[in-house]
Amino acid sequence: MMRVWSGILDDIIALRRQSPAPAASRDLLDLLISARDPETGESLSDEEIRDQSSTMLVAGYETTARALFWTVYLLALDQAEQNRLRKEIAAYPPEKVLKLEELRNWPRLSSVILESLRLYPTVPYMAREATAEDVVAGERAGPGTQIWMSPWVIHRHRKYWDHPGAFIPDRFDGKPSPWTGMHAYLPFGAGPRICIGATYAMAEIQIFLATLLSRFKIALRSARPVLPVASVTIAPSYEPQFSLERV
Repeated sequence: MMRVWSGILDDIIALRRQSPAPAASRDLLDLLISARDPETGESLSDEEIRDQSSTMLVAGYETTARALFWTVYLLALDQAEQNRLRKEIAAYPPEKVLKLEELRNWPRLSSVILESLRLYPTVPYMAREATAEDVVAGERAGPGTQIWMSPWVIHRHRKYWDHPGAFIPDRFDGKPSPWTGMHAYLPFGAGPRICIGATYAMAEIQIFLATLLSRFKIALRSARPVLPVASVTIAPSYEPQFSLERV
């Protein structure tokens, strides 16, 4: 599969180099091709462009889609929260957003997404392998030892959260990027390997939800609960049907 995937991307990159897109329709691929190292002036190789494109398409799509699903699911269960968000969005409609900083006009929406990511972190666990002798939490970790960290467990631990199983967006009021300051909040990982697309994902989710909520009231067609299933990401146990009522 990787050979086929790589071959397809290589062909697309070669074609785009031969026929650059017009300035008005430049996309991610054009930006990667035109990118230059600020110190050396060197451009990315075709292999680097292919790998970066793959990362954005795969890691930047499924993870965001999962986060969107669980947030919409929680909002469908909480009509009062939906109405509260709708008022905030009406005061600053999505079509007015032209710059990243303008998303600050939706602080409640940000808190709702952050709380959704706490209850349903996109990735259930992360693993790291020790490359040298170390001590982690008082335990020896020799070369090759695997260290597993689970945002799912940490995000629902009573030691770190009040009422950990409840949907309470208020806990993130005034905390626009808590993954950088709260040691028990790891929706994007932590440390030097923290998700490079965290800010991008948050912006994408906010704009999508604001557009959706400004137009529709969302509800579930069935009372059957959706259970989380851990795989590469946290997936729903089944695909529920939502109803959209125009507002």
